[in-house]
Amino acid sequence: MELNKVLNETYGPFMDIPELAETLKIKPETIYQQIYRGKFTMAHLRHGKKYLFSSDEVAQHLEKQLGKVC
Repeated sequence: MELNKVLNETYGPFMDIPELAETLKIKPETIYQQIYRGKFTMAHLRHGKKYLFSSDEVAQHLEKQLGKVC
């Protein structure tokens, strides 16, 4: 099954930081720190106090990272 489809079925069109952290297997605090320092390369938008990430963008980012490893 395609990663994009799995993420969209699991989280919907957008993921918040706790969902993204679960997917990436890192702590949410790590993502907050990287965003604050300007080192988080994944596209995101801010909705009030909440950061949102497109499930499609997350899938593309992960596939790109996996391509570098393989």
